[in-house]
Amino acid sequence: MKDILTLLRRDSRFDTKLVNDLFFEGAYMDESSYRFILDNLVSWLYDRGENPDDFVERIVKRCADFEAVPARGVLRSYLPFISQFYQTKDVRALCLEIIPKRYPFLTHFSVLSDKVESGMRNMHISFRFETPGALVSNPIRWILGMFRVGPLLLNTPAYEQMDIIATQTSFIEALENRVPAEMRDGNVFVGDRLVGRTATFGDCLDELGFEWENKPEREVGCVLALEDVRDAKTNTLLLRKGCYYGTPSNILDVRFKANVITQEPFLKLMSSVVKQEFAAWQPIQKAQEQLLGAMSDSVEVIYYKSDDSISVNNKHLMRNVPARILRNLLREYMATGREEYENREFKRDPSICMDPLRPNFESRLNRVIAHINGTAEKDGAPGEGVKKFFEIERHRRGGFRFVPKCKIIFREE
Repeated sequence: MKDILTLLRRDSRFDTKLVNDLFFEGAYMDESSYRFILDNLVSWLYDRGENPDDFVERIVKRCADFEAVPARGVLRSYLPFISQFYQTKDVRALCLEIIPKRYPFLTHFSVLSDKVESGMRNMHISFRFETPGALVSNPIRWILGMFRVGPLLLNTPAYEQMDIIATQTSFIEALENRVPAEMRDGNVFVGDRLVGRTATFGDCLDELGFEWENKPEREVGCVLALEDVRDAKTNTLLLRKGCYYGTPSNILDVRFKANVITQEPFLKLMSSVVKQEFAAWQPIQKAQEQLLGAMSDSVEVIYYKSDDSISVNNKHLMRNVPARILRNLLREYMATGREEYENREFKRDPSICMDPLRPNFESRLNRVIAHINGTAEKDGAPGEGVKKFFEIERHRRGGFRFVPKCKIIFREE
């Protein structure tokens, strides 16, 4: 718990809503939230002297032991393909072939080659992100982890080898600000050490012996790593020798024993679903509640009828019409959990807008926001804001959003 809190306290955007969205199955998270979380996680690991690739390796191992995999969600993603897995002659090849259907954020998926020699299967697959870096600055370590987990979840051995040959990630992004590098005369140097040179995507394709339908993409410039580059502190592999960086598409080289099947590929996954539903959920729920409690203390908000005022943690915040607006908002939030509000709801309340022809609600709401933000003056000086506990966002015309950042205890006296 203490370790996780050091991550969450790096940035105020790690609020309770984001932590809940991470926790609850089916919660919506946009691309910017994913990038924020994963980029912060990588920086946090580096600050702790940990190798992010080792971190992903631990995740893969725990998923293989079904300790950290959301089994119900994973099983649901496999439902359209269950019959195929009972008919296939090679479970691990099928895991690769259905990648574009299980991960729709990957596009232009194709199998460039599929060969079997001496019982070993070698597949080259290509895929791309429409917007590279949208989900995370350097996505390859996470993508490789996701691909590698597939067979393990289906009661099948791991791939014997998986390497990235070309990546849309530029060499600058791949270095993750861990090593200073510069380009000189078409060559990439780390200090005085030559670590890469400029090339084209066509050079990569020719080296592999592949045709490419989009001819102009062959001329796209990229950087070929001439040797491995590692982070001195954590030994993280930043640039991989022989890999092309900044290419139009990603190319993966996967080698594994051919025609490996299992009679019951979904046995462990189904067992894990049952175990998680009936044995694991309560301690996970308890841990989530502890985490939220540790992230931020609760706040006590009191509306005093006698003088029409509101206090937050026993400190006066506002009175009169602004206090009534916040009171009405908190009444509804505590009763229903609602966070979205329409201006017209308050304009119809005669205790807030006495003149229906000139309600002037917007200026009154601005006053509430100023008190919350600490920009409203008290005795000629700005007051103390409470936005670390909750805020009001005017995110659209004719409405606003209440944003709680901790547990709110509200009562009226």
